Amino acid sequence: MVLAVISDTHGIFALVRKKLRELKGIDYLIHLGDNASDAIQLSQEFGIPLEYVKGNCDFPTKDELEKVIETEGQKILLTHGHRYYVKYEYQTILDRGRELGVNAVFFGHTHIPMISKHEDILLLNPGSPSLPREGAKKTIALVTIDKTGIFPRLVNLEEVSVLKEA
Repeated sequence: MVLAVISDTHGIFALVRKKLRELKGIDYLIHLGDNASDAIQLSQEFGIPLEYVKGNCDFPTKDELEKVIETEGQKILLTHGHRYYVKYEYQTILDRGRELGVNAVFFGHTHIPMISKHEDILLLNPGSPSLPREGAKKTIALVTIDKTGIFPRLVNLEEVSVLKEA
């Protein structure tokens, strides 16, 4: 299972669209809020199934703020992160992940990409493909999931793909 994970598009997603045209084999598109409607548009355009939560800029209702998905035996909490103080610390979001018994927490809000393992929980922030902060690049994450684990990698959307001639 391969997930394209994005967050904080804020209505600016041309680079995501370009990268999705290049990528093959994406099973799900995941959007972690702040213009989740962008992901709905991309999902329809590319025919990729979608899971999303809303962020603080989406005017969410309580039931749209987080979701637990399960695939290949792995449980993942999807949340924007603003309710868990992710700009200041990670303990609160880790506690929520442990409470829910997840293997990973995917969140956004900071606009800064990050992959980190905290004991038994993987934290993933794909960054922002439109408005990165603190010198970060414009990124999304590609995540491969199988029965052995969750394997994320960050993708710099401004990196030029070079085709080598045979």
